[in-house]
Amino acid sequence: MAKELFFQQGEYKEAVDYFRQKINMPAKNWTDLEGSMHTRAFVIAGCMREDILIDFRKAVDAAIADGESLEEFRGRFHEIAAKWRTSDAKFDEKMNKSGYASWRSKVIYQTNMLTAAAAAQERQARELPDVFTHAKYICMMMPTSRDEHKAWNGITLPLEDPWWEKHSPPNGFGCMCEKEYISKYEMEAGLEKETKDRKKLDLNDTAKIGKNWDYSIASTDMGSYMTQIQRDELKRKKIEWVEIDPDGKTSNTPKDNTPLPVIENEKFNPDDSITKENFTDKMSAALGLGNKKDDIVSIPFENQETGFHYETIIKREHIDGFLKHITEGSKEKQHRERLLPLFIETLKNPAEIRVLYLKSSGTNKRAIRTSFYNRFKVNEEEFMIEVVANSGVFKEFTIWTGYKNADKTRKGKCIFRKK
Repeated sequence: MAKELFFQQGEYKEAVDYFRQKINMPAKNWTDLEGSMHTRAFVIAGCMREDILIDFRKAVDAAIADGESLEEFRGRFHEIAAKWRTSDAKFDEKMNKSGYASWRSKVIYQTNMLTAAAAAQERQARELPDVFTHAKYICMMMPTSRDEHKAWNGITLPLEDPWWEKHSPPNGFGCMCEKEYISKYEMEAGLEKETKDRKKLDLNDTAKIGKNWDYSIASTDMGSYMTQIQRDELKRKKIEWVEIDPDGKTSNTPKDNTPLPVIENEKFNPDDSITKENFTDKMSAALGLGNKKDDIVSIPFENQETGFHYETIIKREHIDGFLKHITEGSKEKQHRERLLPLFIETLKNPAEIRVLYLKSSGTNKRAIRTSFYNRFKVNEEEFMIEVVANSGVFKEFTIWTGYKNADKTRKGKCIFRKK
């Protein structure tokens, strides 16, 4: 029997939430990113134009959120492909091949639907740790199923078993395997039995797992499975975020120090009317935020020439935290709150945007750190402003005095730069 893939409308809120927290990432190849970073980045292999990537994102979102079928998605695919073909001779050549459009549209649809479903199911199970204690590997046993995946069918293990870190399905393009969650009651009643034969459970047996698929979507999305005792212990430790290369190795990204354009404009001079006492209100008003602590706004950045689009989510409570960051201790006498116009301009109209791929040393969770940069010259003094967001959520502003030294701090992959 063929597996039903499409969602009913509104069936998986967690799947929608999982997909919508991704950041659009232009990439020549699907393997340009370390496999687990696909839990944080929305990538269409070969799609380098942001406007086309946005169109694909809307099409995938409709499939996940509204329950659109593969055939409906294919209709959207052909509309997007027509735009893509006019700007990319290589893609146009591929589209002329028989069956390519049908195959490519299915891969995009299926990959995003299956990974969103896997993330949603684990998010649901993690909400009930006292109920769901085990999981079972389910292979659909179809003619196209890999033999190794068939061999794993029925393996039942505790959710925290390290085998799941590399073998949680889906395990490759087109893999229809699932992870079925088993309750504590089912285990205690003997309705399911834990797999004791470890011969089939070689942690390094990943020969038939597709390249860049040997990771747990759940772990990179939410962090490794932990007991309450382990989580409490982790809270007592300082957790570091380590930069990773696209191939998964730890890295110190080579720096591209292409000079940023200098902005000289009197409207960015320090504003003495901005004080510690009114900073939060002034910044909130500039961003269109209300007065409540949990008020939230999404600040869009869009370049009409390239079609590049990015949104940063900010809450009023983020601004309160930022104010402390720039005014406490030795920074108090610097009166950096007066530089608010520079911060706002950098958030809304950056000269450059870079991304860092990060991994939590404590939980194995992944994140994308996005930095917006501008270079200002104010009263003969140069500043570089950096706005930092983690996975699309505002984290902090940083300011460097003296551009020459500050320029060395720009790290990560440049995904946008003004000409």
